[in-house]
Amino acid sequence: MDAGALYLHEVVDIVGEGAAPYMAHTAGFHAETAADRGLTLLGTWQVVGATGRWPQVVNVWEMVDGWDGWERLVRATNLRRDDNIELMQWWNEAYEWRTGGFDRLLQAIEGSPSLAELTAGGVRGEIFLHEIVQIRVGAVRDYLGLVLKERVAVMAEYGHTLVGAYEAVFSDTEAVTIWATDLASHGRLMRERQTDERLPQWISTGRSLVTERTQELLVPHPGTPLAAR
Repeated sequence: MDAGALYLHEVVDIVGEGAAPYMAHTAGFHAETAADRGLTLLGTWQVVGATGRWPQVVNVWEMVDGWDGWERLVRATNLRRDDNIELMQWWNEAYEWRTGGFDRLLQAIEGSPSLAELTAGGVRGEIFLHEIVQIRVGAVRDYLGLVLKERVAVMAEYGHTLVGAYEAVFSDTEAVTIWATDLASHGRLMRERQTDERLPQWISTGRSLVTERTQELLVPHPGTPLAAR
C-alpha cells in the first residue's frame, strides 16, 4: 500500500460478557452507508484478560481512500450524525454491549501491508500481538522504520507476521504495531525472550527510542478477514 494509508483504531470497553455479540455487531456494520464508504474492517478482537485490560475489544478499520475517506467519515459520523439514521440505530444497539472507548487515527508507514495485501498473502492469526509504544518526540517514524528493517525478520523466526506498523496522527510520541501469530509460537517467543538477546534488545537504536511499550494478546472474531477460523 502507498505510504500514508489511514486506519481507525478503536479500544472499546465492554459490558460483562458482551464481547462476542459486540464483535459480531461490528463485523456486520454496513460501513458503505453508515460511514459513507469511509471504512473497511481489518479486524475486531477481544483482549486476552491475562495480558491486558478486560473486558475490552480492539477494532481496526482501514480508510478506503485515505484523507477523502476520513473527511467523509467525520461528516457522516459527527457533523451530520443526527441525520444519519442508520448509524444512530447501530450505535444505540452497540451500547447494549459497550460503555465507551478511545479512538486513534493511525497512519501506516511505507512498507506496512494493506488489508488486500494481507489477505492475498494468506495472513491469518489464531491470536494477535498488539503493541502500543511510546517514542521520543519526533522519532516515531525512525522507530517504525527500524521495526520494518530489523524486527520483522526476528519476529518471523518466531512465527509472527506483521499486520501493520502505524504512527498515531494526533500524537507526537505514539506508535502501534500488530502481529498475527498462534499461541504455540507466542509461547516460544515468551520462553526464549531472555535467552535470545535479539528479543529484549532487538536493536540498540530501537530500544533507545522507546520510552514505554504496552503489549497484549488479542483473539479475533471468527470469520473476520485475518482470523484463522
